[in-house]
Amino acid sequence: MSAGQSRQVRLADIADLAGVSKATVSRALRDPQAVSGPSLAAVRQALAVLGVEVPAAESAAVPLIALVRPAAPVGNVDPYTHLFEILTNRMFAQGIAVVHVEAEADRLDQLTESLLGPPGDDAGPAAAGASALGSTRTAGPQIAGAIVLGGGAAGALAARLSGRGLPLIRVSNARHGDGLSRIILDATDGIATAVQHLVHLGHRRIGLAVLRDTAAAARIAGFRKSMAAVLHIPATRDQAPVVEAAGGPMAGVAAAEELLDIGCTAVIACAPSLSFGILEAAARARLDVPRDLSLLTVGDMPDADVIAPPLSQVSYDWETVAASALDEVLAMIANPGNAARVDYSVTPDLVLRASAVPPQRR
Repeated sequence: MSAGQSRQVRLADIADLAGVSKATVSRALRDPQAVSGPSLAAVRQALAVLGVEVPAAESAAVPLIALVRPAAPVGNVDPYTHLFEILTNRMFAQGIAVVHVEAEADRLDQLTESLLGPPGDDAGPAAAGASALGSTRTAGPQIAGAIVLGGGAAGALAARLSGRGLPLIRVSNARHGDGLSRIILDATDGIATAVQHLVHLGHRRIGLAVLRDTAAAARIAGFRKSMAAVLHIPATRDQAPVVEAAGGPMAGVAAAEELLDIGCTAVIACAPSLSFGILEAAARARLDVPRDLSLLTVGDMPDADVIAPPLSQVSYDWETVAASALDEVLAMIANPGNAARVDYSVTPDLVLRASAVPPQRR
């Protein structure tokens, strides 16, 4: 009996969820070797979501990895969207099944049990409870490891999963002494690069807009240190102005208005929502970006090249980050208990577009 038949799931259901034809699903169930890696991975992920237990002979060679990111609040832009997509595509291409999980602070217990089963049940169910369908399961392929993007609820979930012995790696922009393996997206280096570029263009009145989160203190310190080193100033709050903002574009608008009121000719934004807010604030003030205000974003900015004006940014080589994260978690899965702890930083590169130019009088 096929896996699909054993769970009373139709081929059409699997095909619709996997995004492949029914013929491909049929071949994947009868003869996995006859199906391409990405198609096979898509079918197996659909089986996992639908609660179908794949026979051990078929599933043993295919690890099931949870890809976790924090749920983005309404109005916010997820800065890990691009990396999330690259990791998903890379796992599919390698024949690895992936379960997407959006971590929310009030669902940590539920998500942990969905991924690993109740406490003390290390052979618990996989993560269909955390899937887009929100279904529950009593049996299924086991989560072999996890890649966790970002902090907040995702970081808290990572700590719980690691505490249950799950091999995982975090990709985030904050350093924590939690003992977890991690790849650090070094925003402080990115801010230093942004400061150097804006000063090179001739800006002296540069402001920083940063989210009010656990990484804010390090970013602010890095900004003021860079301003002091490059401009040879004490970099006090007056000389190196900083606005901490809550999430959402309207917070970005308020931050931009505050920095504009004190005469900043350039702003470094540390989140997509802040960048959008700054563009909105400039438009409200009838200021042109970049003629009246230069803007440089640190970190990923979705569609930065098609925004008007195209945004200059300090960003990461996401393909390399994705490859490193996946390689590391696969090594942990292959050597449980013996894999070395991973802890290294990735420095971003400057991508020049049209949103930062030499200062003009206004």
